[in-house]
Amino acid sequence: MYFLDNYKRGIFNRYRKGMPWPEMFSKDLAAWFGIVVDKMKNGTVKTLLVYPHYPSRGSTIYRIARHLGFQVTNKTKRNSDLAIYWEYNTVRNEFKALERIEDQQVINLYNRDISKDAVDYAMQEAFGYSTKIDPEKHSGVAVQKSLKNAVHDGRKVECPVPNEEGFIFQKFIDSSVNDREVMDLRIPLMKGVIPFLYLNYRNNNERFKNVPDRAVLAENVDDWLNENEKEQLSKFCKVFKFDFGELDVLRDAVDGKIYIVDANNTPQGPPKHLPENDKKRAVVLLSNAFQRAFIPSD
Repeated sequence: MYFLDNYKRGIFNRYRKGMPWPEMFSKDLAAWFGIVVDKMKNGTVKTLLVYPHYPSRGSTIYRIARHLGFQVTNKTKRNSDLAIYWEYNTVRNEFKALERIEDQQVINLYNRDISKDAVDYAMQEAFGYSTKIDPEKHSGVAVQKSLKNAVHDGRKVECPVPNEEGFIFQKFIDSSVNDREVMDLRIPLMKGVIPFLYLNYRNNNERFKNVPDRAVLAENVDDWLNENEKEQLSKFCKVFKFDFGELDVLRDAVDGKIYIVDANNTPQGPPKHLPENDKKRAVVLLSNAFQRAFIPSD
């Protein structure tokens, strides 16, 4: 079933079926009010088409849009200045309407598969190595994960074990930074450019859980990635057709290499446990990077 089969029309946006009409009315009223305010304040209305799913207020793209003064819509019949493909599926299928847009840029239009094996293939192309192993031939610890995105079902397994359909088996990456914690690098990228990093720390015994125990904003990218690694990540974005999003990257304490373990083209954030002032700072940095990457200067 296509994603939009579960949606119905509102006046300004498309809303999920089953949404109570008072809630739909209030959302449309808020959209109308925002348009009026922008028109009165700026004399014009800038609109970002986020399609097919209307983003939550906690999503990165919603925060960027509002910081830059864009109204957000997921209705293709509304006039828009810029568009982004925003579908919450591992393998996307709602791109036909966006392919018909000829007069504006559509961000992430061709990034349509973020499954773990697709990420791994692109990493192999860009880095010359990857995380994937053959579980029937490998000897020792490995990690088994669903191919689907955002499942967070990773677990250690002792190989050799039989291969299993719907899963990927990956090299176990020791991302420990001390006796108690592991750390992953969450890396925002816009056209291959990295504006900053999030450092996400977890307890050593809970390395596969979704929400980190603490997060740090790292504005100096060079403290965490060397020039070759930044070039590899930029190349990955080109191979993966990844215009906008965030990558989860681990550095192996054993071999010192970085490994991409997840790609997210509909990121939420900044992270929950980032200090409030750093969350505000991150939105400013993201918005500035987005503007440089996707909004031509006059």
